[in-house]
Formats: sequence, C-alpha cells, structure tokens
Amino acid sequence: MADTVQGQGTDRVRVTSSGRFAVITAMVLTFVLLLTPVLPRVTLFHRLNDYLAAHQSIEIFAMIVAGLVFAIGWNSHRQARPGNVSILSAAFLGVALIDLGHSLSYKGMPDFITPSGPEKAIAFWLSMRACGAFGLLVAALLPWRRFATPLGHWLAMAVVLAWVAMTYWGALAHLEILPRTFISGQGLTPFKVVAEAILVLVYLLAAFLFWHAANLPNARWLASASWVMGLAGAYFCLYDDPFDIYNQVGHLYIVIAYALLYQGLFISTIRDPYVRLQQAQDELENRVVERTRELHDALISLERQQHDLEQAKLGADRANQAKSEFLSSMSHELRTPLNAVIGFTQLLRTERPGPLNEKQAGQLDHILRGGQHLLELINEVLDLARIETGKLSLSVEVIDPVVVMNECLAFGRAYARERGVEIGEWQGGPVLPISVDYTRFKQILLNLISNAIKYNRADGRVTLTAQPWGTGMMRFSIADTGPGIARDKQAHLFEPFNRLGAESRDVEGTGIGLTITKRLVQAMNGLIGFHSQEGQGSVFWIDFPIARDGAVAAPAHPVTGKVELSSPPGAGCRILYVEDNPANVQLMEAVLGEIPGFVLETATTVETGLEKLHHNRPDIIVLDINLPGMSGLQAVRQWRTMPEFNGLPIIALSANVMPNAVEAALSAGFDRYLTKPLDLDQFLRTVRELTHSGGQCT
Repeated sequence: MADTVQGQGTDRVRVTSSGRFAVITAMVLTFVLLLTPVLPRVTLFHRLNDYLAAHQSIEIFAMIVAGLVFAIGWNSHRQARPGNVSILSAAFLGVALIDLGHSLSYKGMPDFITPSGPEKAIAFWLSMRACGAFGLLVAALLPWRRFATPLGHWLAMAVVLAWVAMTYWGALAHLEILPRTFISGQGLTPFKVVAEAILVLVYLLAAFLFWHAANLPNARWLASASWVMGLAGAYFCLYDDPFDIYNQVGHLYIVIAYALLYQGLFISTIRDPYVRLQQAQDELENRVVERTRELHDALISLERQQHDLEQAKLGADRANQAKSEFLSSMSHELRTPLNAVIGFTQLLRTERPGPLNEKQAGQLDHILRGGQHLLELINEVLDLARIETGKLSLSVEVIDPVVVMNECLAFGRAYARERGVEIGEWQGGPVLPISVDYTRFKQILLNLISNAIKYNRADGRVTLTAQPWGTGMMRFSIADTGPGIARDKQAHLFEPFNRLGAESRDVEGTGIGLTITKRLVQAMNGLIGFHSQEGQGSVFWIDFPIARDGAVAAPAHPVTGKVELSSPPGAGCRILYVEDNPANVQLMEAVLGEIPGFVLETATTVETGLEKLHHNRPDIIVLDINLPGMSGLQAVRQWRTMPEFNGLPIIALSANVMPNAVEAALSAGFDRYLTKPLDLDQFLRTVRELTHSGGQCT
C-alpha cells in the first residue's frame, strides 16, 4: 500500500508498507489467547528428549531471527537512520546471546559450566525477556532521530553487552542469591509469575507508544511485534509443566513477534532512505523558490542547497547506473538475432549459394540495409549507456563531409518516400574537411534527417545545407516543413525520454535520439542548436571544427549492398566453433561452407569442445562468451594454463559490445574480440591474420 503525505506546495508519496499484515497477525493471536481458557490443556510431550528437540528447534530459530534483527538494524544506513534503530538492534543482539545461555542451561542439556536445571534456565529466560522489553520501551520513548553524537551508537551496544555479562555472571556464578522461579512438583513461583506479568505490561506499554508514534512509517510493525511479545508472556504465566501446550504456544508467539520486528526494521532501514531522498528533492525545490524571494538569505540557502544537491546526485547516479545496465543487457539480447539476419543476408548477397536476379538482389539490399539500420538503433541505446557511464570512446579524424552527407541523404530518401516527404540534394558550400569521428558524425546526420522526416507533414520537404560558419566552423543545417515545436516545450527538447507529447501520436521513437546527438556533438567539440516556429517547421544545426590540415581520411566502412568474402587463409584450415545458439552455428557453417579451404567443427558447450580439441587439434578456436556450464571467459583462463594450448589462436565472438566486456575478454587470454552481428570480411581477415602469424593453415 502507499501512504500519501502532503508537503508544502507539492504532494509527496511515501511508498511504505502500511503494516496491515502485522496488525491482523496481532489481532488473530490476541483472539487465540482469549480463547485459551475454553480450550483443553494438552500435554504435548511425555519424554524429556522429545521436548528438548522441539524446544531447541524453536529457540535456535528465535536466536536466528533475533540475530537478523541485529544485523539489519546495525549495518544498514548507519549514518542516516534514527538512533532508536541502534537501540533495538543492540537489544536484540543481547536477546540472542542470552537466549543461547537459556538453551544451553535447560533441564536435560549437558552441564553448561554449572549444572543445568530449570532455575538456571529461567534466570536466563527472564533476563532475555527483560532485555527485549526495555529495549523496545526505550526505543518507543525516545524521539526517532539520529544520535546527537556517533558515540550513542556504541553506547547502546555497551549497555546491552554489560547486561549480557551481568546475566551470565549471575546465572552461572551466583544463582543461589536469585529469587526462586520454579519448584519441581509445584510449578512456577509467585516471583516468576509477577516478573512475567510486569514484563507483559512493559511490552504492552511499548506497543501503545509505538502505535501512537507520529511520522514513523514502521509504527504498526513495531507496535504489533511488541504486543505479540506481551501476549507470549501471558502464556508463560499460565503453565505448570514445561511440557504442556501453553509453554510451546508462548515460544511460538515470540518467534512470530521477532519476525514482525525484523520486517519493521527492514522498512525503517532499507525503504525509508529512499523516501527521505524524495523528500530531500522536494525540499530543494521549495528552498529555491523561497530563496528567490529572500535574497538576503542567499548565502545560507546556497550552502544548504549544495548539500541537498549532493545527496540527490548520489541517488540519481545510482538510478542512471541501473538504467544503463538494463539498456546494455537489452541491446545484447537484440544483437544476437540480428547476427543471423544480417549474416545470412550478407551470405546470400555474395551470390555464392547461387546467382541472384536483379529483383532478388534489390530485396536483399533492402533487408541488409534495414538490418544495419536496426543495428544502428540498437547501438544508439548502447551509446546512451556508454555516455551516462562516461565510457564513450571516439576516434577523431579529418573527413570529407560530402561523402557522409550523400550517404545519409540516399538512406533518407528511401525512408522519406514511404511518408510522402521530398528530400533534394544538399545545398550551400563550399564544404571543407572537418575533424570528427566518422561513424558518430554519420549517426548525428542520420538522426537529424530521420527526425525531420518523421515529424514532417505529408508532401513536406527536408533540406540539408552545409556552409562555413563563424570562425573555423562548418555548419550543417537540416530544415523541415513540419508543424514546428511549441514555444513552451522547446526548453525540454534535449531531455532524455521526453518526446514532447509525440508519444500520443502515431510517430515511432524512443525520445533518446536528440539526447545522444547533443552529447556526441559536444564530445567532438561541436555545437548544436535549433529554431522552430509553430506551423512553419524547424531547423536543426550542428557546427564542427574545420580541419587545420588538408589530409582527408578514407570513409570508414560505408554501407554497401554487396559483401565480398575474403580469400581463405590456406588449405585445410581447421576451425573449432563453440556456440550454443543454433542460428549462429548454421550461419557459420553456411559462411565457411561456401569458401574452400576451411574445415569447421562445432560444439555447444566448452566441455564438448574440449573433447573434440583433444581428439583433433584445430588451427583456431572461435568461442562464444555466454555458454551453458563453463563460460567462455572461464574456459580461456583455464586453457591458457595448459601446455597444449600454447600458440593456439582463440577468438571471442559475442553480442556484448561494452568496453569493459571487451577488456575482460582480452585480459582473460583471447587473441581477438569480435562482435555480433558478425562482419564476415572482418572475421575472415582476423582468421587469416592469426593463422598466418602463428604458422597455422599454411
């Protein structure tokens, strides 16, 4: 359930458990207690050994839960949580330690330092109950805020450990001076009953205080836990024989109460920090408005704002990291099927399986270009993950923009025809060489052109203009005749995942293209901007530095429809391909089956691949990273320690293109790292390079 808390000028939603389950549990257990007088009293055990087995099981479970209460309260968010959590966690560490003495001292157990018996066990028992009761009461009485000094955290622990030490000292060394609590044949003494009754009242008082605690999100859990602990004491006042059902039900109530307390502390120490982060963000907004009106307090406001911004940034960084990891994982999963789509299309386009007529060749070109465009979209998602984690790599070189502009316009025309939009030749000039990353510059132009097409009107027009601009810059402008961008939305144009209302129309998109475009432009020392008028269209422009020297690099891997496969590395080259995806295996078999000079063996796991390797050593191994059983990384690390793998080239072939994955693979012992979808020419060049340099396949 969600509890809504009204803030100043804003609604704040606190996502915490309402504690309804805890309250219902406490009500049911109360009803069971009220029915106890009319229920028959049953003796559950008739032999001491049977009772001890059940008793020790319950006590061990209770000690584990009490230990968990200590662990989660003591170690979670120590700097931000209320000091009451330290008191509760320390108290239940004492409960667990004293309960251990109680379990070891019970009648029938081996002597624990001194002879075991009911008096000794009950002495530990009452001290344990008192430690939990007064720990809850003190936590309920104190305001729920941090200790004034960090020493309070350790002071609570010192008090509890002193209590534990006194308990063991009294129960083990001076039991004779303690009041009698149990007389064999008679049952509990009045002192024991009165002590239990007092502890019941303490527990119930703590429950009352927790129930009425203001602004405490886990109040219902803590109140219910205290209440059930009090109910348990009622059963411990009623039994005459430890073997009867009252004693056992009382122990069961305690275990349930501990579990409720554990859940309550989980809410307090794990969920509440996220609630406080949201509250800090709301407070920051309120302070900005307030300090705008109160300029004389600007210095104090700035200091507080800086502190709150640091806290908000930590939360935002964690959220961005989680989002980036998700995007990376999704991109990896999408690249795997694209490997088969692009790979088989490239193979058919080579015409090795058979000649193609003009229509078939054109259709394959469309499939190949569409697959490569989809791959570019997936790479866009990966780019966002890389940018936000600071791992984007660029290769800046001097290029001729005309080549890129012509390619982008050619691709855009096919897309524009489907939407009834016209794209002419680029305009302007002269066009001078610029210093950019070739692939990223092309990605930027494609994104701006495709946006101009998508958000255009029917029978609209897109125009690309290039011309020198300002001092030492080339400006590329993409104009459309679409509906334009509303003035009140223009400030949010480059925000990630903000499509400015376009998601309600039939226009595809993710809302991250312009975000990536802006960050790529800035990373290459460029500028980006736009101007738009409703009803008349928009113009987006990008400026890049003009190259100082005239040397222009060759275009890097332009998109072509036909793929030429490299010549084989040599006669009888044996390749072992370890891959569990059937489509990828079929693609490799089809590719190498069309080229003479290759002998391909495949395996679906590292283990079966190792068997084949021992029977017939290959010239090169191609290994997937994510395999069932032993992974590719584990296999390479192990193989590189074995003498029979000395000098044997191993290529990693994976859909994971993140830089840390590539670095990890090369560090593990791979000679090369290739990515899916597979670039056939690059693959064959890599095989030829590794086999010739190592003396294989000659």
